[in-house]
Amino acid sequence: MADADRFDSQGILRLDEDECWQLLAQGWLGRVGVVHLDRPLVFPVGYAVDGRSIVFRTAPGTKLLLAGVDAPVVFEIDEASKLFESGTSVMVHGNLQEVVDPAERERLSWLPLRTWAPGDRDHYLRIAAHSVTGRRIGTAHADEGLGADGG
Repeated sequence: MADADRFDSQGILRLDEDECWQLLAQGWLGRVGVVHLDRPLVFPVGYAVDGRSIVFRTAPGTKLLLAGVDAPVVFEIDEASKLFESGTSVMVHGNLQEVVDPAERERLSWLPLRTWAPGDRDHYLRIAAHSVTGRRIGTAHADEGLGADGG
């Protein structure tokens, strides 16, 4: 992608897929968005990157139920600096699947997956990515909001 093509019509930098996966690999907390009973729901989850997928642990409930039907989901991370008026956002669209193979579960148990919520969260879920997009918003213009005298 040429540098000029990386900016959208609003001047926001579009990240390429490798940049998105690098940011995902650096994170640990994200949000999973689903639709259940015609209602949008968002859940914060501790996660890890496994190849080109997102993995997290959960207890029985809505997320596990939706994994049983290979439901479409969106996963999102972001970071922001109020001081520098900048930030990044990455979205992963895919399908939610429970990992049931014992050998695969054993392998995933070595990933740095921590849960803060109480209770047993011994079900491993994977988001098999279909698309990954991201963007970075830069600092605000230094002269925005200033009068003719500079202040």
